Amino acid sequence: MIIPAGHESVLQEALRAPSAHNAQPWRLAVRPDGAYELHYDHLDYLPYDPDDRDAYLAIGAFIETLELAAHRHGYRAEVQPRYLRQGSDLLVGVIRLRPADPGEPVDTLAESAARRRTNRLPYDRTPLTADLRADLERIGCVLVPPRRMARLVARASILSWRDPRFVTDLATWTSADPAATAGMTPAGLPLTTVEWAALRLAFRAGRLPAPLALLYSSRDIRMLMQARAVAVLGAPDLTGPALVDAGRRLLRCWATITAAGFAYHPISIAVDRPETAPAVAAVAGVPVPVAVFRIGWPTRPAPLSNRRHLDQILRHEP
Repeated sequence: MIIPAGHESVLQEALRAPSAHNAQPWRLAVRPDGAYELHYDHLDYLPYDPDDRDAYLAIGAFIETLELAAHRHGYRAEVQPRYLRQGSDLLVGVIRLRPADPGEPVDTLAESAARRRTNRLPYDRTPLTADLRADLERIGCVLVPPRRMARLVARASILSWRDPRFVTDLATWTSADPAATAGMTPAGLPLTTVEWAALRLAFRAGRLPAPLALLYSSRDIRMLMQARAVAVLGAPDLTGPALVDAGRRLLRCWATITAAGFAYHPISIAVDRPETAPAVAAVAGVPVPVAVFRIGWPTRPAPLSNRRHLDQILRHEP
């Protein structure tokens, strides 16, 4: 079945959605009625994501990116949630694209969502604007000073680098091939020669001894302390629908930051660890923290990370 050219433009742009380790766990099935089934592909499961938090956040970010891409191309996306699991496959919902009505308003974040990219490079000390702070708080973020998160991020980072599950997961999704269509590549993971050497050492060893874990975690803290604020996004619980909603809000946060000219970089390692996640919740005053990211003014533009092509994630239903 050949999909309409307009649909192809929307769907290809939606693939720019963010996902942990750039795993891109979404798949689309074309139905005979012209709708699309959105699936979570368990083959792209992250072993260090046992409750599927990152996967559901990614699915929510995909849905929000899709809706904003539809706005840009003169369409509207209608999503009907399903959450039906069959074996390793999870049907998340059914998507229908319809032409926008004449005069129908375009979401103000549509353009910035298309330009959005994670910036892992250094930031300067330009203060966040009052409008940006208010917009992020309205979406559901709690902004905290970087120093209040530094100790928790340091502890979580050291624990993770000493954890074979974390290191194995990272090794699975890190590629030295600049042309790799998924995972983290040199363009999206700008490390120094020394940092790449430490990373390869961790991959070979399966974990880092305490002194090296401390050394490598110092990078996370250094990047954190360059930020003007750290945002904590919360959710009511860790159910699929709550996390998908959080993923949609997370994408809107990052598009909002992009629209204001600032940059962001997820540092969610503190909510990945059960030893530190409760303290993050207490610091931010949220029921369940699901994402943490630093915000600041970028010193350099970030490169565009790789993505799979639509043909690689599309399948046709009989």
